[in-house]
Amino acid sequence: MDSDDAAVELRKLLTEAAHVFSEYVRESQQPGAQVSGRIQGVIADAAQSESDARMFPDAGVGSRVWDDVRDVCAGAANTWSSAFLYKLYAAPAPMGIVGETLLAVLNNNAHVTRAAPSGAAIEQAVARKLAQLLGFPSSADGLTFPGGSYANLHALMTARNTRFPDVRTRGMSNVRGAVFTSAHAHYSIDKAAVAAGFGLDSVVYVPTDSVGCMDVHKLRKLMLESRARGVEPFFVNATMGTTVLGACDPIASISRVCREFGAWLHVDGSWGGPHALFGDDPAFSVHNIHIDSFVVNPHKLLGVPLQCSFLIMRQGLNVMRRALGLGATYLFHDEQVCGESDVPCDVGDATLGCGRRPDAIKFWLMWRYYGTQYFTNRVALARNTSLRLAELVRTRTSLLGRWVLVTEPASTC
Repeated sequence: MDSDDAAVELRKLLTEAAHVFSEYVRESQQPGAQVSGRIQGVIADAAQSESDARMFPDAGVGSRVWDDVRDVCAGAANTWSSAFLYKLYAAPAPMGIVGETLLAVLNNNAHVTRAAPSGAAIEQAVARKLAQLLGFPSSADGLTFPGGSYANLHALMTARNTRFPDVRTRGMSNVRGAVFTSAHAHYSIDKAAVAAGFGLDSVVYVPTDSVGCMDVHKLRKLMLESRARGVEPFFVNATMGTTVLGACDPIASISRVCREFGAWLHVDGSWGGPHALFGDDPAFSVHNIHIDSFVVNPHKLLGVPLQCSFLIMRQGLNVMRRALGLGATYLFHDEQVCGESDVPCDVGDATLGCGRRPDAIKFWLMWRYYGTQYFTNRVALARNTSLRLAELVRTRTSLLGRWVLVTEPASTC
């Protein structure tokens, strides 16, 4: 397509899209708007073999595609409704949608700096800012990942290859390591242990207290027992905001146990991490706590469009390069060591994948447009709303009697 034609078509489509999208958002926010979607139109016929020609026409439908777009919206979960409480995310901020659109326009791959110069620079800047907010040392750095599960996997595999470096060449035949995590932790830790070759039998589920926080005394006891069996307790996952109860494990105490055993401490702050970054309650601060890796998902509490997840590494990106990189010279031509200058290095060699979206751009554009106070306010509103809801439940009575608050909102890490 001619460049002028492409620009004209894009302007036309984006203009039409802006009308359809804003119409959908306005209707979706109305009181009484449905939360669950209802599949309709040509999409409803997808399971029928005779619908193949309708779903995949030989000649394009042109402007009628906007009917299909409306059908897609009708069949989608309505995250714009205030009644959408199904998952740990909600509707994105408008500037986040602009950022998401920009990523599609640029179509850059952030595996090497030359393929996404601005994206690489922004990713490095945002990761280092997040590390600073966490109280990590200046050597810390990080990367974006397509979700917290994938970030957790990279943290575990980096820890594994750091503790058992022969795995890179000889495999897992002589490795006996144990992964410790709360009984209430996200199932991605289990999946990471399977993917890393340890298997579920190597995952030790530490009991929790009455509010869902890891019992540190039992953690230490289980780690001692594991070492006595000849199975090295090399990795501990602490959770900041469990999926069901929103509990925060006592990270400072867990860190001291990890230091005693020389174990890698990973914090899965996919949901609750923003409290450590932008919260005003010192109880959630992780400053002055030795944490090796930390995951946070801005696409949850901070309103960035799916997906946007950061893995922050205390030792910087070189620890990931050493653990996971293969130095494919046909692709990675940059010999620069990560962290030795302000020029972003080729980060693709520090991950298991190759195709990487520069997702930091949409997060950064929101940060620039709304300012830090926007994120601070979002976190405070979420926190205050949970406390207010707990108080309403605690004081509520009905014809059936007084309501019972099963679990208090998390108040400390």
